[in-house]
Amino acid sequence: MKKMALASLAAMVLAGCGGSSGSGGSSAEVKTGRLDGQVADISHSNKTLSVNGYALRSEGAPVIYRDGVTLPFGELVNGMRVQIDADDNRIETMKLDPSLTGVVTAINGDQFTVNGITMTFAGLAEINVGDWVMVTTYPLADGSVEVVAVQKVPDLGFVEIEGPVSQLDSTAYTFKIGTVTVDYSQAKVDDDDELANGAWVEVYGDMHGTTLVATEVDVEDDLDYDDTEIEGVISWVNNNLTQIELNGRLRIEVNDRTEFDDGRREDLASGRWVEVEMAYRSGRLVATEIEFEDDGNSVSGKEFQAVGEARYRAGVFTINGIEIEINGQTEFDDGLNHDNLDTSWVEVEGRYLEDGSGVGRYVAIEIEREDRFDDEIELEGPVKGGTIWGYAATDNSLAKYEGRWVDLDCDFNGTTLSRCDD
Repeated sequence: MKKMALASLAAMVLAGCGGSSGSGGSSAEVKTGRLDGQVADISHSNKTLSVNGYALRSEGAPVIYRDGVTLPFGELVNGMRVQIDADDNRIETMKLDPSLTGVVTAINGDQFTVNGITMTFAGLAEINVGDWVMVTTYPLADGSVEVVAVQKVPDLGFVEIEGPVSQLDSTAYTFKIGTVTVDYSQAKVDDDDELANGAWVEVYGDMHGTTLVATEVDVEDDLDYDDTEIEGVISWVNNNLTQIELNGRLRIEVNDRTEFDDGRREDLASGRWVEVEMAYRSGRLVATEIEFEDDGNSVSGKEFQAVGEARYRAGVFTINGIEIEINGQTEFDDGLNHDNLDTSWVEVEGRYLEDGSGVGRYVAIEIEREDRFDDEIELEGPVKGGTIWGYAATDNSLAKYEGRWVDLDCDFNGTTLSRCDD
């Protein structure tokens, strides 16, 4: 992966947005439309910068953080994520999209803490405890996060954290973003119906100890990305290469009309850095063009594939006793839903994510019906104690994979495996 800043935050739970600096457009190309990506090659004196490889000029366009809050062009630094509407390479509007904003409460070498979240960044020389900062992070496919920009800003009077909702409690009016608890009991929520586990939100408010007391919760809508070119890292790809997840937040359809630059459809893989042009069609985002922006040696993530009889009791989904998380972003196919999932024979694809303590969880992205009586089975995941996804092999064919994360094809009699091979 090409990086604007060589500062990794290993296994931080906060899921940020974005990625490394791409170069999908050449500086000679003319761009009209919407761009979402990192600032690069910024010149404060000339009021020019590059986003997704396009050389753009500001000509006095305001730098908007949120309604009523703007920053001078001189406050921008390379690595900050922005959303820009351009006309012939002239910036018409520019909106900042940081991962979090708040007060630095601790610094220890390259480590710093904002909003109760400790991160690592090599460029802290001008940052002190008590400073207000905007932090831009990008998720890597293995669930860790990279910090690419930390910029000092004026006292804003409110903090922000963005990321996916987890542990939503609609009775107590709380949820979590990573390790941070959010109290939204007094908040304005822009779309209550869409607030669900897995939904990507931007939360504004005040820190009270380790809790963010929200005044506003904005729920991201796929329609916001219609006719947008966005850069980032592929965090998941389904087996038949018809869907990708970008930056841990956007689910994008890939079809036979999708064009590819500097690569092929078969090159889609978790960890690849790409620029995606997309449109919103029939209720979902569809990739019209995907350009590969790395050499294929990026950090890959752990994807899994499980097959078996589903158990879904009291909101907990398991296969052979192994829990798999379902959230608001999980896609059900073949007429499946929460009501008929229990006892159905299913195939589940998803991501395995670890937190900073090494505790992992399986997150379902796609669940579809599977033939219970197939004599072959494909499974991806860890081999532990001579089993994979709760299945043992009668012929010892799993033994050579012990302790490894593998993608296997096996013979299957409905209960046990044999002749497993990768």
